[in-house]
Amino acid sequence: MMRSDKLLPVFLVGYRCTGKTTIGRLLARALGRPFVDTDTALEARFNISIAQMVANKGWDHFREMENRVLTSLDISSAPVVATGGGIILAEKNRVWIHDSGICVWLHADVSTLLSRLSKDAELTDHRPDLTGHSLEEETREMLDIRTPLYREMAQIIVDTARYTPEDAAHHIIRRLENERL
Repeated sequence: MMRSDKLLPVFLVGYRCTGKTTIGRLLARALGRPFVDTDTALEARFNISIAQMVANKGWDHFREMENRVLTSLDISSAPVVATGGGIILAEKNRVWIHDSGICVWLHADVSTLLSRLSKDAELTDHRPDLTGHSLEEETREMLDIRTPLYREMAQIIVDTARYTPEDAAHHIIRRLENERL
């Protein structure tokens, strides 16, 4: 399953609070690679929070700006990239990630996600409401839509409810080495 002799970027995909940023930082440090969070890069590039962007210009505009940030990343240094949870909704993003690097899907069961989401202080400030439903309904609804897309893209799958962030990062490294990805 080796794709080439050069190092490829590692893209972490998954729903909110699956550990993409936390595990991504640990993974990047362990691999000696740069770390990029597309949500942080988007907010820095446009000098506005995601919630404000969505409120001001809508979801379609946000998704287009998200695509611009993703496809303009400097991936020459094979960074570890934590993506926004919905980045996979656009086929062009799925294709770009697939063609550009290795995709790791981080997931957790609904109860774990709800526990993490309820403790996430940034949720209301930086993360816009997705459906207008309760947190549980929204989570279940979004997972119904996104899970097949995450699964389709994933070359490595990690259940972050089963691992500490450190163990998840080590698991990913072992898989990258064992499968020579």
